[in-house]
Amino acid sequence: MMKRILMASAVMMVATSLPAETPVLTVAVPTMGTWAVTGNVQGVPVTLSCALATAADLTVSGSCVDDQTKSHPVKGTVKEQTLTWSFDSEYEGSPITVTLTGVVDETGAKMAGTIYVDPMNADGDFSATLKPQATT
Repeated sequence: MMKRILMASAVMMVATSLPAETPVLTVAVPTMGTWAVTGNVQGVPVTLSCALATAADLTVSGSCVDDQTKSHPVKGTVKEQTLTWSFDSEYEGSPITVTLTGVVDETGAKMAGTIYVDPMNADGDFSATLKPQATT
């Protein structure tokens, strides 16, 4: 009985010592892993494989591999269930920045959102599924 009281007291102390503005993710680390992304930007199909990781400060890093097997480093942020990340690429020889903003569903394994391509001012939609991690 005494152990339960001590454990409950310790949990209460930790819970009340957290700052009020501590960000809380509603899905456990929604960006960790590799996402299979498919979408469309004004009639142009988009296929990406994005390996993303979230740091303690809620920044996102990793890379996206396009359908031409070219890897692009990404940077971004996560806030609650919304993930935004971007990378630099080329389209028909011109430099572009691709930004994806998606909302991760309650399972943490699916996401849907928008794609924006700058400086072309082109946008579209995407959906993504978290690929299962290989077991050893």
